[in-house]
Amino acid sequence: MGKADTAVKTWLNNNERFADLFNGTVFGGEQIVLPDELEDLDRETDILATDKTGKERSFRRHRDLVKRWKKKVDLSVLACEAQDKIHYAMPVRGMFNDGLFYTDQIREIWRQYEQKNKRKSASEKEKLTEGEFLSRFRKGDRIYPIINLVFYYDLEKWDGATDLYDMFQLNDVLSCERILRKYIPNYRINLIDAGNMGSIKKFHSDLQQIFGVLQCRGKKDDLHRYIQEHRKYFENIDLETYQALRHFLHSERALKDMKDSKEETINMCKALEELYNDGVTKGREEGIAAFIKSCCNLGVSKDGAVSQLVLNYKMDEKEARLAAEEYWS
Repeated sequence: MGKADTAVKTWLNNNERFADLFNGTVFGGEQIVLPDELEDLDRETDILATDKTGKERSFRRHRDLVKRWKKKVDLSVLACEAQDKIHYAMPVRGMFNDGLFYTDQIREIWRQYEQKNKRKSASEKEKLTEGEFLSRFRKGDRIYPIINLVFYYDLEKWDGATDLYDMFQLNDVLSCERILRKYIPNYRINLIDAGNMGSIKKFHSDLQQIFGVLQCRGKKDDLHRYIQEHRKYFENIDLETYQALRHFLHSERALKDMKDSKEETINMCKALEELYNDGVTKGREEGIAAFIKSCCNLGVSKDGAVSQLVLNYKMDEKEARLAAEEYWS
């Protein structure tokens, strides 16, 4: 797991944000999942399966974030996969992960049944049907549904498959596609393309402010304007949010790593302003260098280039002459 993954997953693992992510995505902004109804689950799923020859194979999957949603009784399992790159086989990956998780639930239910049954006398032991024994799952047993979100946060818009059918190469020859779609169950991923979400008002935690930043990536003026409009929030953000923003903005080098900071809050507004101003300065310097080289290539005299710098770039003569000396070739 890279530093970017760790920072983003740590940030999302906060119960308030995690609940808001599901409320905004699944329930249209209604406050259905409450933070105090969530508890962490083991993210490792390890299944030992036996094939027809009796040979055992081990399957292990690690989910990024998994929580049990308890509303009076265990109601559902909420999971989230954080992706900083497009995964073109995500529907199959998600289907496999969910299948293992359901299998793990069945195995655990059966294990608990066997433990209880061992403590009973022969007359008290529960009688199973042949089908229940074969399935290792009784008729009245129930498993919890899994809602899995794919949180994608790279700058490039997601152009991968969003369901299993998108990954098939189906041709409508002799109506085969229609028949196959009828008998092959589909699997759809619940994609959150964080930088291309449209309306973000359905989120009520600081997800709204952060998603707003993600929508401004690559547009310096828009980012600067957005930060100023939400200055009150960005002047006092927690460390986890700061670390996540460094990776969201691909500014790990430009923004200092504060993981060991003793400060409870960080002024991200100031840091982003400095980053913005550095970008403006760099862009201006590149423009000046290109202008001077063009003058040289076109046969304009150095004095003529200096005069044009003073006129076009609002530089004083001394500054313009120093620039001309630096970039003249």
